[in-house]
Amino acid sequence: MLLDAFLTEYDDSLGSELNIDPLGLQVIWSGFGQQIFQNRISSISNDIRNFTLNLFNHFLIKSLVEDDSVALGSGLTKTYDGKHDLRFKHACLVYLENLYVYSVVAREQTDGLESTGVLGISKARRGWFDSNENPSLTFSHVPEAQVLVRQTLLGVSGRYKTPLVEMGFFDRHYRYNLPSATVLWQNADTLISSTPTLSRLYNLLRPHLEGLLASRGQPKMSFQDLPTTLTQALVEAFPSSAEVGARTRGFWLSTTGLNQGASGALYNVLSSPEHEGAAAAVVFEKAMKQPQPEAARRKLAHVRLLEPLLSELDLLFHLMLAEKSQPVDTVRQRWKALGRNASTLAACASAINADASMATVLPSTGQARLTSLLNVAGQGNADAQMDALLSYHALLMESRGQSPWVTRADGTQLKNHVRPRREPTLADRPPGSWVNQYYIPQFRHLLAGLHGVAA
Repeated sequence: MLLDAFLTEYDDSLGSELNIDPLGLQVIWSGFGQQIFQNRISSISNDIRNFTLNLFNHFLIKSLVEDDSVALGSGLTKTYDGKHDLRFKHACLVYLENLYVYSVVAREQTDGLESTGVLGISKARRGWFDSNENPSLTFSHVPEAQVLVRQTLLGVSGRYKTPLVEMGFFDRHYRYNLPSATVLWQNADTLISSTPTLSRLYNLLRPHLEGLLASRGQPKMSFQDLPTTLTQALVEAFPSSAEVGARTRGFWLSTTGLNQGASGALYNVLSSPEHEGAAAAVVFEKAMKQPQPEAARRKLAHVRLLEPLLSELDLLFHLMLAEKSQPVDTVRQRWKALGRNASTLAACASAINADASMATVLPSTGQARLTSLLNVAGQGNADAQMDALLSYHALLMESRGQSPWVTRADGTQLKNHVRPRREPTLADRPPGSWVNQYYIPQFRHLLAGLHGVAA
């Protein structure tokens, strides 16, 4: 589960990647996927309850930060340079997340409460039982105060930070007073004040935090000393994705815009019962037929042009890993048995090269990789394509400080340095099948919550 923090969109600032993506395809497909979803969802931010919990927590923190009548006590002024200190905001977020997760553990038998999907629930359960059902909650940003390891990265606020930044609620330093944020926070205020469970929780949490912040010492609470009305209000406000989604659907669709443009076309398809469980390729095909502006249609078309190439390259590399050692000719025969030949990659590449707008989507890293892979596909025969793909893979792994998964030992033999992969059948990988999903499963999960459907 902790690896989820590293398996999302590619960050050009990272010096290396985990050894999970031997062809470096993630930066390519995720770039085209986020062209559609505008970083509103990802592999780690796709649950409407957590979206709403994070927004609520920030709304509460913003109200405290901007209220001059709320002052920090001597216990906090020694640590933080005022309420605008980023570390102070981290402490608020950690405390609120811990308060929620322990409230869920304490009331886990409550009807309608769904603990699955609550970040940190497993560690909180251990802390709950290790403390004889009375854990301490410390108001601090330091690791010792966190239920989750690296909680500011892996907790609700960390995983759901980018979407709220992209929407314009705050910047990466949690500055709330952005010009783009005024209307957004007004709308959030309307949501919270008009939703009884959220309004009641706010009216209980706000004075609780004010008292905590005014402490002369290190603010700290034993869970059993908390008012039961507060812990009950927390689980009533955020019992499940389905309940939260049903209450907040209009707000989130309006705020994210996920029901508009290219994502809106996918939204319409996925919202139709007849397409329940449809493969990503089918979803995109149906979405192309939805009424939409040409710019939106082009984003969907980009994915439909891109994925055949990425899938076929993935398949060819997969075949190279089928045995610890095998002749190059064996891979070529396996490639042929699956209905592929030298023109398979070339045809995919030709379709991409014919659309000049595809070269404007990716950041530099992704575009450089895509260009290299188009060059691989453009080689004159299957043997040359395999050679070029092996060279590309070796350079990619060298840039990560890692060893290649497979090498060409001599002119005719391939040497596999990792666990062999099961050879796929034609039924597994028919021509035209997709490997990458472009956030369709994550979008489905988000929509299930928004439509009030249990995941």
